[in-house]
Amino acid sequence: MADLSFRATIKPVEVEELIDLFVHRPLAHLIARAAYPTAITPDQLTLVSMCVGIASGWCAWSSLARGPSYLAAGGLLLIASAVVDCSDGQLARMRQSSSRFGRMLDGLVDAIVQAAVIPPVLAHLWVEHRAHPGQGALWLAVGVVAALTVSLHTTLYDHFKNVYLVHTQPTRREGNDDPEDVESHYEDLKSQGLRLVDAVRFYLYRRYVPQQRAILGWIDPSIPARFRDMAEYSIERAARYRLLHRGVMRAWSFYGIGTHIFGLGVAMMTDHLTAYVLVRAVAFNAALLVLVPAQRRASRAFFAREGMS
Repeated sequence: MADLSFRATIKPVEVEELIDLFVHRPLAHLIARAAYPTAITPDQLTLVSMCVGIASGWCAWSSLARGPSYLAAGGLLLIASAVVDCSDGQLARMRQSSSRFGRMLDGLVDAIVQAAVIPPVLAHLWVEHRAHPGQGALWLAVGVVAALTVSLHTTLYDHFKNVYLVHTQPTRREGNDDPEDVESHYEDLKSQGLRLVDAVRFYLYRRYVPQQRAILGWIDPSIPARFRDMAEYSIERAARYRLLHRGVMRAWSFYGIGTHIFGLGVAMMTDHLTAYVLVRAVAFNAALLVLVPAQRRASRAFFAREGMS
């Protein structure tokens, strides 16, 4: 019988974003439990998340003409989108049906929701500061920097999370896709006749995985470039990796998409977008000056002993 408990539907606690662990996932677990005995699929929940996220963007645009209550509604809908987005993975774990297709759709929907919400947020920054000479353009630039670096932040968190799971979990290896695996899967589907929906899913994923590898090769060159080149799980190796990386992994968890969406949603609800983009553009990037060297030190210590560095 399937384990439908909350603990069985989440990732190991040390890699979970705290806002997901204490806010998004408990609510998402209720959705997943309700969907489990039905014909609702994880992909359908992902699409619901997308629709709610797009509605958040519509509210944010509407608030420019209709007032801050619409911006607050957009923030609430954005957080609701994150909750439903968590529920798809939790339902997939209940049914033991996690797949590469699901991850690709999830990433595509995250991109669509960001595309729906970020432009009106930037417009708000411009409108709020345009009365002061030069400040409108300045804050618009800060917002663009924040938006661009969020993409980098979530890429870093996703990769270090997957590397952590490979080395500390005997069976759970979600998301450890090498570019060669993705291309092989894509070619197999092409030979069978590629459906439009699969072509769309693969379009971004085939670009995301090599990009992730290139970025991580520069950020932390000690980690093997391919998951397939990492040593097999062992209890001793897992304990050593966890000892060296637990703290830095917890720090990376604040760079995930769930934390970003919750923070942006709260900023929209309280009309504090300026403060939020300043924190994302300055504080989060400044913290990388400490976090990246800490990550490199931990990786060197582990992989040098493995003979991979």
